[in-house]
Amino acid sequence: MSRKSWDGVELMAALRSGADRLEARVAEVNALNVFPVPDGDTGTNMLATLKAAIAEGEVTLATGVTSIDEVSEAVARGALLGARGNSGVLLSQILRGLPQAVRGRKRARAAEIANALSIGVLHAYSAVATPTEGTILTVAREVASSALADAEGSTELRPFLLRVAESARISVEKTPMLLAVLREAGVVDSGGTGLQLILEGIADVPSVAPSATLDDAEPARSAHVPTPALPLPTAGGDGAPGEYGYETVFILRATEAPLDLVKIRADLERIGESVLVAGDASVCKVHVHNLQPDQILAYGIAHGDVRGVTIENLDQQSAERATGHGAFTDLSTRVGVASATPEKGPEPGTAIVAVAAGSGLAAIMKSAGASQLVHGGQTENPSAAEIATAINATGRRDVIVFPNNGNIVLAARQAADLVAANVTVVPTRNAAEGIAALLTWDPSLPLDVALKQFETARVGARTFRIVQAVRDAVVKGVSVRNGEVMALDPVDGIVATGQDEIEALTRALQGERAELITLYLGADVDAAAGERMAEAARGVVRGVEVELARGEQPIERVLVSLE
Repeated sequence: MSRKSWDGVELMAALRSGADRLEARVAEVNALNVFPVPDGDTGTNMLATLKAAIAEGEVTLATGVTSIDEVSEAVARGALLGARGNSGVLLSQILRGLPQAVRGRKRARAAEIANALSIGVLHAYSAVATPTEGTILTVAREVASSALADAEGSTELRPFLLRVAESARISVEKTPMLLAVLREAGVVDSGGTGLQLILEGIADVPSVAPSATLDDAEPARSAHVPTPALPLPTAGGDGAPGEYGYETVFILRATEAPLDLVKIRADLERIGESVLVAGDASVCKVHVHNLQPDQILAYGIAHGDVRGVTIENLDQQSAERATGHGAFTDLSTRVGVASATPEKGPEPGTAIVAVAAGSGLAAIMKSAGASQLVHGGQTENPSAAEIATAINATGRRDVIVFPNNGNIVLAARQAADLVAANVTVVPTRNAAEGIAALLTWDPSLPLDVALKQFETARVGARTFRIVQAVRDAVVKGVSVRNGEVMALDPVDGIVATGQDEIEALTRALQGERAELITLYLGADVDAAAGERMAEAARGVVRGVEVELARGEQPIERVLVSLE
């Protein structure tokens, strides 16, 4: 027999089991990399994120707290802070649904676990500007849908969790049918596989044992809540019992079409109360009371980019006010990096935080105006907490973050939600893009003008990186052999290949026009090799000036910037 419900102790045992299963096969998850470059770190990032969540939960258990609501809040807080890479950030958002589904409870049954997955999926989708199907998002959504459908009749947790894990396996197997690059590479999605392994470990947790007294201590809640069939919202459902329900607040930004505030307000008034919609056609703030916060979030996601989500249990707040206990607040406002937070709060002014993979790149960014640097890059993604610490260390009210790697952008945005400063993330995809933007920095400019200049420079930068292929592959119709050298554009399209750096570089420069080419040399490229590449570049692009700079970055043999 298995338990009918979990408290915080059993939740932690399940999460440890999930982490153990992922760790045992982390190399396998990392190897599911579409691109033949040594940056397959999806499994590593997910494992680091989950371990950070577990560590925070263990701290709470050590104080003698065992209720599911307090332990799960600690778990979610640890995941938000420890999230690394895009896959880790999405996992942390999925875990973020847990405390919101079990608030006020000592134990959780299948219904609460299903609700937690549902709310977590909505958070995960809202974290991505343009969700891509065939990824961990799809797997999480289909798992949540299956769990919601199954939870109503589930009395024992283990059979329910085994079915949840099986739904993840089925969803992962379908990912190549949904995403062409997976199909072309002959692999399934790595993030989805990582989630599958975690759920399999959770289902196989060895410490589950029957305990009728504890399991019957609390009544079950209905699992009949809207299935998150994103992006279309659904209606109906019993929701959580209570007089007030939940308060859901978020920022909604227009994406493809302008926001129709009148229609949004009318639609939300049909599914909630105390509706406030304030803003304009590009961005607005939404405030709604109802029994089903996931329904409100699904509506927002269907109409634009949802950020800054907070969900409050109004019934619990009312009870806590009556008893003198402080109400729970949303994790995004509770989480902070206290050791680096200025005592007097952020001061007026603007500062820049930049992520750099090598000492040379760090020195260049520092000289260009970055006040705080975070170590990280290809295969070394910093956590949201590390970025948040650097943001706080600036001591400034306005902070601009250059992640300088596509797999760090989500962590930077998550860090922005964890601090008091007004943070803008400029989504630079490599260090050369970041330096091109930083070189336009003028501290005397107003923030909005500086941001426009940064974005113009980032978008206008022509950059590519030269790396060595670590396996045979076909990427977007271009074949590459293990050991060949590739020139990759900022979205990992293969621009050219060659037997060495010079051949790949000269082929990539064919037909290009530029006044200046900057070569940022990697840690394994000596000065003589750099001079040979510079001379080869001059031979291809007539009259161009070529500058050599020591980047000292690993993995990327050379970063190339054309102006």
